[in-house]
Amino acid sequence: MLERMFRGKISVFLSLVARKLVSIGVTANMITLIGFCVNVLAAFFLATGRLVLAGVLILFGGTFDMLDGAAARAAPKSSESGALLDSVVDRYSEGAVFLGALIYFYVNEKLNGVVLVFAAMIGSILVSYVRARAEGLRIECKVGFMQRPERIAVLAFGTLMQGLVGNHFQVVQSSGLVLIAVIAILAITSHITAVHRLVFSLCELSNR
Repeated sequence: MLERMFRGKISVFLSLVARKLVSIGVTANMITLIGFCVNVLAAFFLATGRLVLAGVLILFGGTFDMLDGAAARAAPKSSESGALLDSVVDRYSEGAVFLGALIYFYVNEKLNGVVLVFAAMIGSILVSYVRARAEGLRIECKVGFMQRPERIAVLAFGTLMQGLVGNHFQVVQSSGLVLIAVIAILAITSHITAVHRLVFSLCELSNR
């Protein structure tokens, strides 16, 4: 219930902003590409260890990710090509941020962080892939709790906390403890969500 209320309030706000942007000629595709550029910039700052700025940019890029869908719905005519572009660019955006995290851990010689980032990236891709494959089989598959908005929020939180806490505690900074813990949670929950969607889709197919 709380999740629905939270999403509902955000949707109302985004719809208002999207209608304003559409009225001045901004398209959903423009918003999608701007969001991608923000995520690439976030990945650069993450890779170079400027974690607080990276976390803020990840959240900012996530706002564009939600805004482009609202803009598409607010436009006079929907575009299937725009929906395809959005889906593909979302994967590139997410991959760029994970690459930034992977480079950060590699530079700091944290092999466990590198492995966890790889696991989280594969899980995130599978969450989206299972849904897309299920929808290709005419199954509405939106189950699971670690969807893209949640992944963005978790990764942004972990990056911000690692930057803020690490600035005050040398042990946290040198170990990357906060970010490693958050990415471990992200990796586990992403795979759980992917398997959940797979089982749900198989059940739906067996009931036909």
